[in-house]
Order: sequence, then structure tokens, then C-alpha cells
Amino acid sequence: MNQQPLKDSEQQPTAAKTPLVKGVHCTYLPVSSLERSRTWYMQALGLKPFERNDSILIMGSGQWIFLLESKDRPNANFTTDQWEGDNFEMFSLTFETGDILTLHQSLREHGASVEAITDNGSCGLQFRFKDPDGNRFNVWQN
Repeated sequence: MNQQPLKDSEQQPTAAKTPLVKGVHCTYLPVSSLERSRTWYMQALGLKPFERNDSILIMGSGQWIFLLESKDRPNANFTTDQWEGDNFEMFSLTFETGDILTLHQSLREHGASVEAITDNGSCGLQFRFKDPDGNRFNVWQN
């Protein structure tokens, strides 16, 4: 049976009381070498491999990170004027950790470009780092 999508005029608006999505299951990161990046993420961040696909690593809470060799983009960063001033190099995601000091140390030991930990009061502790391909990330602990 060939199903056709509903036209905008045929779709019934729904009043959602709660968000229709409950979270982020996975994210996709551009890398230059799957093998190198996979090893680095497992060692530096302690991510676990997914046995059925070499490009998938699993975080402690169960979300997946797909490491995909990019043909046209060196990393997932972008520039914005809406975060910390003009031309801010934005990170693509924020990792949550329960041990920010150990993670900070591990990243330094594995050659990451790591910024200092900052205390943002009730927002918790944070720092930023870059992976070997220059993907910029934020780390948060509350």
C-alpha cells in the first residue's frame, strides 16, 4: 500500500501537554579517521564500543555517538554572535559528568586542547575541550 503524507490542511493540530520527544538518543560527529578517533574517545572519555558497528560508541547513560569519516567538513563547530560575543566558536554538544576533575585530567593526558574548569555558581562546573579533529565540546557537572 502506497501511503501519501497528509497535506498541511489535512493535519490535525494537537495540543501537546508534554514535549513529543523525550531526549537525544545519539549524535553524529565528523572525524578524519574512524580508527584513530574511536581509540581516542574510548581512552580519553571512557566510552564503550558497540559490538555490531565500529562507528558507534556508548556513553554511560546509554546515548550513542556515531563517529563518521567526513569528506567535506573537518568538525561540527560553527561560529555565532549569540553566545559569548562576536564570532564565538560554538561547541556542538555538552557532555555531563559526575567527575569533572578526573575527566579534565584524562583529556589532558590524551592530548586534548583543554580549557580551565570554571565555577558558574548554581550552574555548576564547566570546561571546554577539542578532540583530535578540532570538534569543540563543553563539559558540565552540577
